[in-house]
Amino acid sequence: MALISALWRRLDEPHGLVHGAISELEPTPDHPDGAFLLDGAAIGTDSPDDTGPIGEQDAPRPWSTRFSVVVDARWQTRSCFVETIGGDGLDRVTLTVDALGHWTLDGRDWTELEGCLDVDVSISPLTNTLVVRRLGLEVGEERSIDVAWLDVPSLAVARVTQTYRREPDGPHGPQFVYADPTYGSFTFTTDPSGVVREYQGLFARVA
Repeated sequence: MALISALWRRLDEPHGLVHGAISELEPTPDHPDGAFLLDGAAIGTDSPDDTGPIGEQDAPRPWSTRFSVVVDARWQTRSCFVETIGGDGLDRVTLTVDALGHWTLDGRDWTELEGCLDVDVSISPLTNTLVVRRLGLEVGEERSIDVAWLDVPSLAVARVTQTYRREPDGPHGPQFVYADPTYGSFTFTTDPSGVVREYQGLFARVA
């Protein structure tokens, strides 16, 4: 049974919806130190402008995705599986990382991510919970970390430096500022368990 289940609508995508759940995980031979499982799914289009008639050349193409992330008791990522269905059919990618921060991508060593402890699936605010829970920032504290950024729907993987700063709690709970060199900074709030409620300009929790 899920410990937490949440549904968000995307603020940058008229028809975008994202669902996520966190549940406890019994250790397995593949993940002997696994403690939590994050499952998510999303639907959207490859363009924020989907008002044109279906069939036009510039009409956006719909896609859907699902993902699973296994983390240990310290909320450090151990594996991430993402599968996307889009205009080019079905595609999937699997990332794994050991306790020393050594990563593989579809079974191949991926030294670009060496030392990263977290994965960030771009389409879902659920993976922000990993960093919120792992860092446990105090009000006023700020940390910069390198993460494995997994873009959806392209499934491109890159190393991205992200900064998290804990702000004073607001009327809707704990408050943070996220920033990275490419997309800029955003404020988001969480519930007491660290799951995003509102993410500035991107996601709003509806259930």
